[in-house]
Amino acid sequence: MRQVPFEVLMHAEDALAYSNQALAMLEIWMDSLGEGDEHESNCVAAIFSLVHESKDRLQKAQEAYSEKRA
Repeated sequence: MRQVPFEVLMHAEDALAYSNQALAMLEIWMDSLGEGDEHESNCVAAIFSLVHESKDRLQKAQEAYSEKRA
């Protein structure tokens, strides 16, 4: 497998930080919704799911880089 440039790792770490911030904001948004906001809750939950999956993939990329360096 090709070696991943350090610059790519830095971009992945930045994206991971932004993903964490996005998830935090989505949680705040979800907590602010009332019982009558079912459609909006579903939309927020869908976005949360996508961002969470993206975060998981970024973490795997970061771990793969760390394993190669060890």
